[in-house]
Amino acid sequence: MDIISMIAGPLIGAVIGYLTNFIAVKMLFRPLHEVRVGGVRLPFTPGIIPKGKDRLARALGVAVGENLLTKEDLEKIFFSDEVRQVVVDSLMDVLCGEEQRESAVRDLLLEHVSVSVYEAEKEHLEGLLCEKIQAGLSEMDITGLINEESKRVIKEKLQGTLFERMISDELIEGITSHIGVYVERYVQQNSRELLFPVIDGQVADLEEKSLGELMETTGATPDKIRAMIENAYTRIVREKVSDLADRFPIREMVEEKVRQMDVLEIEELVLSVMKKELNTIVDLGALIGFVIGIVNIFF
Repeated sequence: MDIISMIAGPLIGAVIGYLTNFIAVKMLFRPLHEVRVGGVRLPFTPGIIPKGKDRLARALGVAVGENLLTKEDLEKIFFSDEVRQVVVDSLMDVLCGEEQRESAVRDLLLEHVSVSVYEAEKEHLEGLLCEKIQAGLSEMDITGLINEESKRVIKEKLQGTLFERMISDELIEGITSHIGVYVERYVQQNSRELLFPVIDGQVADLEEKSLGELMETTGATPDKIRAMIENAYTRIVREKVSDLADRFPIREMVEEKVRQMDVLEIEELVLSVMKKELNTIVDLGALIGFVIGIVNIFF
């Protein structure tokens, strides 16, 4: 056997192996659409990935939704220092930025809601405050308070005067008890009309204050506000992340996204990740073909 005959077998095997694997890799994506000859669809058309695009979408949806992005993963993401810092800093900019501190409370709120919504919520707040104060007044013994305070004041005023001996405690008791009953009944019947203008005026003064003035009045320093935001963020994430994971359709979103992708986009995505590995498979085909060609020499 001459040298050419010996080399030809391995070389031909290498070429066949290379071309076979090269075609197999290409057939993962090609052809993009089915090919018909005389109304009959040719086998292996379209390519494996174009043909199984729906199954690929479902598989990726399940993999990401149930294995790669679990509730624990979401919790780690939201509790990471980077995410926490971005959220807290963003809220601090909104609440305590220099421009915001100089703006009136009303103007700041109107940046986020319409005038009609603002007025409706303001009215609701004022009504709620009225109800709370009315409820507090109803639990107070107004008659008893007025009775005791009236007796004390009357006795102070009569002390050292001619009337001190003439007016008995029973007479004072009778007078003040009637006053207390009348005042309590009047308050119960007219408390809303009495309270609402006062509350409306206080709210009006409050909404015209700048955010900086409001913070100074309430003692809400930026450090305290940051601590409140961080605590609220931690509590909300801990309580709501499970519900968020259940409501967030990760699996369906991934599946729908893959379905909407063009096959060429999927090919580009796969090759961007596995181009080296696919080329290795092609080269391995050449190597196997070459080895088989050498082995064939001995048979």
